[in-house]
Order: sequence, then C-alpha cells, then structure tokens
Amino acid sequence: MKIGILVDSSSGLTNETTKNTNIEVLPLHILVENTKDYLDTQEIKTEFKIYDQIKNKVHVTTSQASPGELTEKYEKMLKKYDHIIHLSIPSNLSGMFQTSVMVSKMDEFAGRVTVLNHFLAANILAKIAFKFNEMVKNENIQIEDFQKEIDEWSKNSLLYLIPSDYSSLAKGGRAKSVLLSVLKLFKTKLAIQWEEKPRKGGISRTITGLIEKLYDAIVTKFKEKFKLLLVYTEVVSQKLIETIREKMNLKKINYQEEILPTSFACHAGLDTVAIIAYKEELE
Repeated sequence: MKIGILVDSSSGLTNETTKNTNIEVLPLHILVENTKDYLDTQEIKTEFKIYDQIKNKVHVTTSQASPGELTEKYEKMLKKYDHIIHLSIPSNLSGMFQTSVMVSKMDEFAGRVTVLNHFLAANILAKIAFKFNEMVKNENIQIEDFQKEIDEWSKNSLLYLIPSDYSSLAKGGRAKSVLLSVLKLFKTKLAIQWEEKPRKGGISRTITGLIEKLYDAIVTKFKEKFKLLLVYTEVVSQKLIETIREKMNLKKINYQEEILPTSFACHAGLDTVAIIAYKEELE
C-alpha cells in the first residue's frame, strides 16, 4: 500500500522542503485587515511582506483551508496514493482538525483518509512528518501505527511558546485564560506549555531567567537523552536571540536553531520564541 502524508503550513514545511518525499503541504490562509486573503506560502513573506505589515500594526490573522480546498487536495493525493495520513494543525489552534475529520468521512474518502488526533504544533509536526515518511517505506506498516507513533511524540515532547504580543494572542482566543492572568503583570516573560489545554510553563522577569526554568523542567522530564530546538521568526530581535544564545551556551546546552512558521508570528508577535524538546529516540 502506498501511503501519502498531508501536513499544513503551520508545520513550517513547504513544497520545497518536502521534495522527493511522500509528504505534501496544504497551505492555510493569512488574512490582512479581514479583506485580503493570501495563501500561507513563501510568497507571503517575500512578495507580500507580511512581517512588515505585522510590524506596522496592520491587523493580520489566519484562517483554515476551506472544505473545498481540502476535498480537492484529498482527490489529487488519492490519484497517487492508496491512503492518506493527515497530520493536521491541532483543534486547540484551529478548526482545521474538525474540518478534516468531516471531509475524511465523505463517502469518496471513507477508509482512505486517516486524520490523526493530537495536540502538537509548529516545528515538531515537521519532525513527525519526516518520521512518517520513513515509516511508509516499511511494507508491513499498519495505518494504526501512525496514531501510535504520534501518541509517543505527545508523551515524550515539550513545546514552550514565549509570545511577544500577549494581547494579540489573547484576542485570538488561544491560551486566553493563561494570558489574561499575565497581562496585568509588568514586563513579565511567560512561556506557554502547549498541550491539550495550554498552561503556564514558566514565568520570569527576564528572558534568561525564563530559559533557565524551562531548561530545568526539560532536564527533569527527559534527563539527558533529548534534543532541543530554539525556534524563532526570521525577523526576531537579534538582541533577544543573542541573549538566549549566551544563556544557553553558558549552561553548555546543546541545541539547534530553526525558523518558526509564519502563522505563529501572526498571532503571537514577531519576537515570539519557542523552545521544543523531545526524546532522541523518537527520530
């Protein structure tokens, strides 16, 4: 059985980064002033200068792909694959998951599309997609193995989101209860631990103090056998990133750096940073 993997642009993957794989990318939408609708592709950054618009306080938000777009994508993929594993943006970030489940139950897709249930987000979904791409090479793979795999990632990974624009994120309804309690505090750095019900992962007066708390929590959970990602937007404050790098290097922390998907900057601000950790053995 030939299996295709579908992710959306909230993973940070693009058609370029998934070339020569069984992974395909469904772009979400980015809305400017609720009147201009753009696909979340590389062009949104290069041609439409979306980061400049966010910086200039233009109202920018995101929207899911329509049922029609998803139906068309499923139809095209099923001409190449016998089955689709859909790794959607989670339901606590978007209605895309519910739409995917609904469309997958249509008669023409029933038994041919599996939408995985999870609450993971951002770059960690890209890691899982590439793991799935290796799994499909196994002729004995079973469809249920993919849900089992993502369940393992859910149990053995951490995502801390450090937003730079609390008010924008709260208005969007994402982690609202966590953010409203922090908005009253002056110059406080907050990390949201992203899971089924996002919660406060750490709080500090300084970014270095927050990084230390998060790292201690990661070590407590994983001991020493984990991989760590420092994730940020392409236009993040260099002073902020250098401060974080200095702190991590001082503590002799091994880490890799990656770019945060555009959709997160739209909701959480241009200086948003994420710390992602997961067990080494998962990759």
